[in-house]
Amino acid sequence: MNAKPAPLNLQLPHGAVTVRLIRRARQSVGIRIKHGEVELIAPPAVPLAYLHEVLASKRDWIARHLARHQAEQNERALTQGQVLLGGESYRLHCIAASRHQAQLVGDTLHLAGPMLEQPARLAASVVAYLQQQARQRFAARLALWQPRAARPLSGWGLSSARTRWGSCTGRGVVRLNWRLVQAPESVLDYVIAHELAHLLHMNHSPAFWAEVGRLYPGWHGARQWLKQHGDSLFRYG
Repeated sequence: MNAKPAPLNLQLPHGAVTVRLIRRARQSVGIRIKHGEVELIAPPAVPLAYLHEVLASKRDWIARHLARHQAEQNERALTQGQVLLGGESYRLHCIAASRHQAQLVGDTLHLAGPMLEQPARLAASVVAYLQQQARQRFAARLALWQPRAARPLSGWGLSSARTRWGSCTGRGVVRLNWRLVQAPESVLDYVIAHELAHLLHMNHSPAFWAEVGRLYPGWHGARQWLKQHGDSLFRYG
């Protein structure tokens, strides 16, 4: 009996993804995205080194298609009435109204506004609510973390970057991706600690990671969560 091929890994901006390798009699190497998973189909004789080269050459294509799949999943989750906040899933209850309003009561987010039956309108309303929550929650966590930093912040703001969870400028201005408001608070704290460490070290040297560890001991689990689940966080907006 032939052994099952070991999966391959491909590093994307938000972390590594697993690539299922399928060996099959065919003339060429093919890549497909099936149910949100990457599959690489190759003839039995093609060496692994060449397959890694193929994956690297298709990195951007794979990232785009995975992002598109996740956007579709997000839209489907909204139409089924689910929204993620602080690592918890909440039911979504939509109400027709002339102006936008949002209120979280218990396990339900009550969202009011015009034409929320349209997926694009619903997505925009959810994004506006999540960004409003991000401003409040991020400000509170930063106020808690800033006293621990080696240098004071000059300021902070929200980011909508596609490939970065946070950034820190040489002038001490930190930006945090609003989508982090959906993650558990421990994950947000890790990203904050990561950026505050950049106030002292504008690199990813051993000294930088030592500073991350000083600020936030036990950060490894939060970083791993972000690598595994970051792509599932809402991507609209």
